[in-house]
Amino acid sequence: MSYELAISTKRLAKTFNGKEVIRSCNMSVEKGAIYGFVGKNGAGKTTVIKMLLGLLQPTAGEATVLGLDSIKDNLEILRRTGSLVETSIFYEHLSALDNLEIHLGYMNMQETNLENVMEIVGLANVGVQPVSTFSLGMRQRLGIARALVHKPELLILDEPINGLDPVGIKEMRELFLRLAKQNGITILLSSHILSEVEQIADKIGFIVDGAIKCEVSPLEIKMNYPAGIEDYFMQIVNGGKADE
Repeated sequence: MSYELAISTKRLAKTFNGKEVIRSCNMSVEKGAIYGFVGKNGAGKTTVIKMLLGLLQPTAGEATVLGLDSIKDNLEILRRTGSLVETSIFYEHLSALDNLEIHLGYMNMQETNLENVMEIVGLANVGVQPVSTFSLGMRQRLGIARALVHKPELLILDEPINGLDPVGIKEMRELFLRLAKQNGITILLSSHILSEVEQIADKIGFIVDGAIKCEVSPLEIKMNYPAGIEDYFMQIVNGGKADE
C-alpha cells in the first residue's frame, strides 16, 4: 500500500571537515503519523533534523518535507513546521507570552489564542512571568508551545521531554497523541526514553553511525522480539540483527 509522505530522504549524506557523519540516510514519515527517531548520542539525529529544516545543507542526497525541497523551499518548510531543536533560546527578560508573540511576528502569522496554547502545554497562569524565572521543565514546555503556536502541519521535536518530570512526560505523551490522532499533525520526535517512543510511535527509525538501520513499528518489535524494545535497540546499535 502506498502512503503520502510528510518527510522523505534519499541517500542523504553530510560531511564535516572530511568526516562523513550522515551516510546514505533513507527516511520515510507518513502524513499524520508519529515517527520515533532513536539512536545513541552522536549517531546523527540532530544533524538529520537540521537538514530536514534546511538549517544545514546536505553534502549529497535529498530531503523532501511536506512535498518541498529542504534547501530551495526551507522558508516555506519553516512556516509550515513547528520545531524544537537542541536548547531553546528565548528573550529572557520578556514574558512567555511576549516570546510567543515575537515568534508569530517572525512567522508573519496572525495572533492566535496564546493563553490557550500555554494551557495546552501545562503553563497556564504563568504567561506574564519573565522567562528568566522558568525552570528547565517550564522552558521545555514553552519551547513546545512555540513549536505549536502558529498551527503547523508538522512537528519536528528533538528530545522534547528532556527536563520534564514523570507528570510532565505523561502530559506531553497525551498531547502528542492528541495532536496526531485528532488534529492530523505529523510528528517526528527523537528521544532517549525508549519506553515513551514505544508507547506513542507508529513507526520507529533506528539510526546507527549516520544511517538509518531500520524503520519498524512497535507492534512488529513486540511480535518478533518479545525481549522488548531496549534489547532490540541494543542489538541494532551494536551491529547485530535484532531478530536473532
